[in-house]
Amino acid sequence: MYNAKPEYPSTEVIMKNRLMDGCIASIKNKGVSKTSIRDIALNTGIARQTVYKHFKNKNEILAATFQREGLTFALEVADYIRDFSDTEDKFIAGFIYVVENFTKNPILAQVVAPGSTFLNDVGMQFFNFSDFGKIVYRHVFEKNPELEKHSEAISELWIRNSLSYIAMPGPKRTSKEFSVFIKERLIPGIGLQHIK
Repeated sequence: MYNAKPEYPSTEVIMKNRLMDGCIASIKNKGVSKTSIRDIALNTGIARQTVYKHFKNKNEILAATFQREGLTFALEVADYIRDFSDTEDKFIAGFIYVVENFTKNPILAQVVAPGSTFLNDVGMQFFNFSDFGKIVYRHVFEKNPELEKHSEAISELWIRNSLSYIAMPGPKRTSKEFSVFIKERLIPGIGLQHIK
């Protein structure tokens, strides 16, 4: 009989997640620039002094929240593309999913918000964008050794193009036209010809 004790998150992990949830609530209500440590503390019912035991400053909370939300979203995209059998289709479907859903998350939306300095202030200091693509396409890279050699560059180009398209959408296209556009323009650019 299996008698292993269940592992519970530490108090530190629980507190940090509460603070990150409070950060998201504040951003939804006030936006990033007007969110303060005081607001985050109020949203969570945690004393302001206690917040500083877990995070040095607002940017550190924002960075942790961005990483958590980015990881959660990356796993969501990976789950979505799992049923696509063709590798090229996985990259196209993942791109479309990101474009359609990324800004639904208030933290991730800060990356492409007009006039936002979020990437300079928080994102680029604490998070490597290629990590996002490597999480989304981990199973693809594991099955394709030639692609795996280029996973860093492919992942970076894929996510940067996704974010660029979100920030500057371009002309209206039907779903089919958008898929064709991605296939003709993005797929060659990120080097998927290595798997042909």
